[in-house]
Amino acid sequence: MISTSPPAKRSSWFWVRIALVIVPINLGVWLVMITLPASSPAFDPLMVSFIALAALQVGFGVIAAYTGIRQAVRTRDGGIAAAVSGLLLACGGAVGGFFGAIAALFAFGGGGWGRPLRVRGRQLHPELRAGSDWTAGPRPDAEALDPATRRALEALWLHDAQKEHASVPAFARISWLLAAAGAPAELLAWCHRAALEEIEHAQVCFALAAGYGGRCHTVEPMPELLIGELGADGDVLCLLATESLADGCLLEDFNADIAAECAATCTEPATRRALEQIAREERSHAEFSWAVLRWTLDHAADRVGPALERALRRLDAYPRPTAVSRRARPLVQEADADRLRQHGRLPDARWRAAWAQRLAATRERAALLLPATTGARAAAS
Repeated sequence: MISTSPPAKRSSWFWVRIALVIVPINLGVWLVMITLPASSPAFDPLMVSFIALAALQVGFGVIAAYTGIRQAVRTRDGGIAAAVSGLLLACGGAVGGFFGAIAALFAFGGGGWGRPLRVRGRQLHPELRAGSDWTAGPRPDAEALDPATRRALEALWLHDAQKEHASVPAFARISWLLAAAGAPAELLAWCHRAALEEIEHAQVCFALAAGYGGRCHTVEPMPELLIGELGADGDVLCLLATESLADGCLLEDFNADIAAECAATCTEPATRRALEQIAREERSHAEFSWAVLRWTLDHAADRVGPALERALRRLDAYPRPTAVSRRARPLVQEADADRLRQHGRLPDARWRAAWAQRLAATRERAALLLPATTGARAAAS
């Protein structure tokens, strides 16, 4: 005889468990998302996935709460705890989804000069407060600018100042790794010169921001650096080589490209001199990274070569820097575009074109450094 009894209903704890499974998955999606600038091709799909998972968590939490309450009313056994758990998960999904999306949208994307600083995979920068101890250098003449353009230029140069400041501990980390790998004195000296130049870049950027905004800023403490790690698991030579390829050879050469082009369009003397200095010294930092790359290959080509070949295949996925961060975009949209160009700020379309050119040049130059067996494959990929 075929049974006609209704199927057993899912218990409230079943829905609680499903909602709980979503929590670590969505946290992982969010942690990946905040490491990317908004220009990354992966950013929007990750944002959609994050919001969808948060909505699922809310939905399953509500179902758990509803079934738990029904169970408690009907049997007075075991439903209240599940209902409370479901409500907490639903509230957590709603609140976490909202604030997580806001944090990702206003994450520290956009362009800027210098080498990126990462701790446990997350790109860091200092927050700002009022103060003048990081402001040094000539200030631009902003008298003829309208208030909206001045606000935009202040925000853009503060953004660059934060990036430059973050580059100082980034180079300190590279110095530590070079020492751990037994690098020659010349490379360590070059690394420390780069860090000192980044300090000056940050000071100059803060001075330009003060000239445009009429107020000075300084940095907040960065306690994350005290609990961070070097991220040097595995072969330190391979790590130095692959990071130097992406963060140095590609990114800092691109920084130099953009700074030089910005300087060529800039008619404000103090801003133009700052851009020329940044272009010149960022190019030197890129050459430092190429020197590190050559040294690691000379030291252990059998290990570093295959690692670099893999890194070259992934280079197209490196997030492209953008001319404006999401945080500054509303200010830039209100500013005078011609005035921005005259004060050394190019539109994002020009950044995109320069990035494609630099990416191709980096791939070609790196492939020539690789051992013949890997270089041919990398150049063809």
